[in-house]
Amino acid sequence: MLHLLPQRLYTRMLMAITLAMVIGTLGLSFWTAASQSNQLLAARLQQAALLAENLAEGCAHPLALEDYASLDQYLRHATGLPGLRKVSATDARGVVLAALYRATDSSAAELADGPATLQVPVEATQTSRLTGTTLLIWQPVQAGGLLGWLQITYSLEEITQLQQQVWRHGIILSVVETVIGISLVVFLLRRPLRSLSSLSRFARELPQHKGTTVPVESSVTEVQDLGESLNYASTELCRIEQALLELNRTLEARVEEELAKSREKDALLLQQARYQTLGELLVNIAHHWRQPLNNIGARVQENAWLLANGEIPPENAMAAADLIMQDLKQLSRSIETFTLLCRPALPDQVVLPSDAVKRAILMVQDSYQQAGISFELKLNAEQELQGSLQDLVQCILNLFSNARDAVVAGHDAAGLIRVEIDVEEQKRLTIAVSDTGGGIPPQLLHSLFDPYVTSKFRTQGVGLGLFVVRQIIEQRFNGTVIAANQDRGAVITIAIPLKQETV
Repeated sequence: MLHLLPQRLYTRMLMAITLAMVIGTLGLSFWTAASQSNQLLAARLQQAALLAENLAEGCAHPLALEDYASLDQYLRHATGLPGLRKVSATDARGVVLAALYRATDSSAAELADGPATLQVPVEATQTSRLTGTTLLIWQPVQAGGLLGWLQITYSLEEITQLQQQVWRHGIILSVVETVIGISLVVFLLRRPLRSLSSLSRFARELPQHKGTTVPVESSVTEVQDLGESLNYASTELCRIEQALLELNRTLEARVEEELAKSREKDALLLQQARYQTLGELLVNIAHHWRQPLNNIGARVQENAWLLANGEIPPENAMAAADLIMQDLKQLSRSIETFTLLCRPALPDQVVLPSDAVKRAILMVQDSYQQAGISFELKLNAEQELQGSLQDLVQCILNLFSNARDAVVAGHDAAGLIRVEIDVEEQKRLTIAVSDTGGGIPPQLLHSLFDPYVTSKFRTQGVGLGLFVVRQIIEQRFNGTVIAANQDRGAVITIAIPLKQETV
């Protein structure tokens, strides 16, 4: 609505205040008039109800004695009451015993024409119906029982006239109050609003008049303070403009500096995560080598004792040597597997996802079995990827580590880590790692892949594992990583886009 008002500020504000005052005054006046009108009507209805009860008490004696002459005389006298237009008396079945009518309050009562029988109400209680300016009341006449009924018709034209008079006075009063209010608004606010208009115009033109000042009319303190603030803003605008120009000149260098810091920070996080993974691998190496070394030591001692006593046949010595060589070859293969993560990453390798998963399982299987955790690999379909085998193995190891901690924390005596490899719609390869550790807390799902976010104690982890997985998959494989909860635990899904057909 304000866009229909004039453009000048003080004129718009005067008209807006005036419009609000007019609406408020008219609303208050109309509400007052309506309230008074309703009060008049309610009072007249209450008066008519009491009058009907009094007439019924007066008719009880003639009806009880069946003295219809006295009943007619009483009703003829009663029709002289103000506003009463017609009254009919019937017996309990509705047979009309007497009916009188008059057109106005000044006219005499006459016998009314009408049906000999009226349809009386079912229940012996007072009922009323208002139609326009006419009020019809059914009043039971009782004296130890129902003797008959009175049908009384009242005219409310007098109340209608009083209501119209109340509305006229309310409108006149609202107009007078509105005129007085508008005059006071114009008198009190004209000068301050003119000052505000000039300050508003100066504020709109401030970029074109930087450093200048505007004279302020000292009409009210608030307007004067506003003018001083605008003058201060005018001088500050020059200083800020110079600072922005200087910032623009150095912005590119600052952006490069921040980007370098961000890359350095990411590199440090990745290096920290790699050191953590290598530390876990040292533990896994100890578990993986302990059994073969024990076997080799036992066989060497046994063969040495048998040889010293001359009890070892040549064929047993060769069989023992073969078993020792098998254990040594197993240790040699494990050395090659464990040194995979210590080599520099080669991003142009052809990686088979199942090979990376199997290598990761081989590295940690022995130590995980001691915690009661087994592995299950389900290969639905797969395709070779272009990337670094070391990076993919590190991602799988990080997921295994989180799954193991969840299973151990959940006290699952027969924990299971399940890996499922599949190809979806020939477009992307997925590696889903699920566990039986009870799931991820809902409050951590939205920030699970942020650095240093963890549900474990600080002595058990620093929250870099999943962050490193996301960094590697997004930056080096152009993929995505998502986390969700399933029936018995969590499932982390790696999705990598494909360019070749599945095998």
